[in-house]
Amino acid sequence: MLAPRGRQGKAYRSAADDFCASSAALFSVKVAPISNSKFGGIMCSETNRRQLLGALGGALSVGLITTQAEGATVTALAITCIDYRLVDDAVKFFDSHKMTNDYDQVSLAGAALAAVSAKFPSSNAAFWDHIAIAKQLHAIKKVIVVDHRDCGAYKVAFGKDYHGDGAAELQQHKGVMTEVQTKLKKLHPDLASEFWLMGVDGRTERVI
Repeated sequence: MLAPRGRQGKAYRSAADDFCASSAALFSVKVAPISNSKFGGIMCSETNRRQLLGALGGALSVGLITTQAEGATVTALAITCIDYRLVDDAVKFFDSHKMTNDYDQVSLAGAALAAVSAKFPSSNAAFWDHIAIAKQLHAIKKVIVVDHRDCGAYKVAFGKDYHGDGAAELQQHKGVMTEVQTKLKKLHPDLASEFWLMGVDGRTERVI
């Protein structure tokens, strides 16, 4: 290992070795000691120091990313269906409500239906988990759920196709949305909520 000579070199080595000893313990990095009779004591190698500096840099980077993620806030968590026909319309919907870049988003088949249907137990867990995560990371204030008409997930869950019967279809969605809203108020009384129904043409109406 190359280092400055004389008293400055000794001071340099002492400081570096102190760094090695304390940092190795902190980051659980194994240090191979090297005895040096000229300067006395035990030193760690240049390779060890590079490893420790790398570990320190990585830890600082992770801390910075975590701090940034936790520091960001958005107004809402948007929950939409996965249907490919309405992906662009969903973005336009939120843009039209002046929420561009002001919401987290998760897509689950059936949207509101994903929260409570016995047909989709894994989606039930994902729905509520994402609400909790969005609260923790981005301090959301509300949940906005956008169902849509002619939804395949609703047909699977209920075994009935309401296509062409707009009033009955609306009531079916409203029943599910009411159940979800009731559970949301119980689990997260601090969150507001909005429930919308989108047509396959992209037009929306607020249900609850």
